[in-house]
Formats: sequence, C-alpha cells, structure tokens
Amino acid sequence: MKKPYTKDRFIEAHSAGFFIITPQDYEDPVPLSCPVCSNLLRTRDDEEAYAEVSCCNHCALKWAHPRREAWADGWRPSPSDVTADNSERLPIVVELKLQ
Repeated sequence: MKKPYTKDRFIEAHSAGFFIITPQDYEDPVPLSCPVCSNLLRTRDDEEAYAEVSCCNHCALKWAHPRREAWADGWRPSPSDVTADNSERLPIVVELKLQ
C-alpha cells in the first residue's frame, strides 16, 4: 500500500524487504504478460488493448469487447476457459543463437 512520503512522492514496502519510492504522478508501465492469459504482451495492439481494457489484444477481442458491460463490472473468463483458449493459440517461436 502506497503511503505519502514527501509532498510529491509515495513510499511502498515491497515483500522482498525493500522500499519503492515513486513520484506522485507515476503511472505503472504496461506489464510483460497479460493478466488474463499470461501470454507476453508483444505488439502495439497489445499495448493499446492493455491501456483500454487491461489485457492483451487477443483477450480484448475474445472476451472484453463482446462483454463490455460485464468486463467493466469485473467479469473475467474462468481459468479453464483461458487454458482451453491458450491451447488453441499458435506458440511464439523464439530462436536463440549461441556463439
């Protein structure tokens, strides 16, 4: 929980035992993965969807936009629905070249 620290900063205790001090106007960045499906956010469309509905573009198109009112009220797909949908998605192929 953030607490006032100075006139323009907040302080927050981290569970690892250190403190985080942030400016008052600090906005959290876009996370690395979607809070709904846990897939990486990797495109500009993902960033825009996250800014609008707090999930990746795929989840926004699949669940958030068709259920706008329910989504705004806090509805989210069940873990089993997310798992089933993730199993149908194409994986991201990453090639690492070790020298």
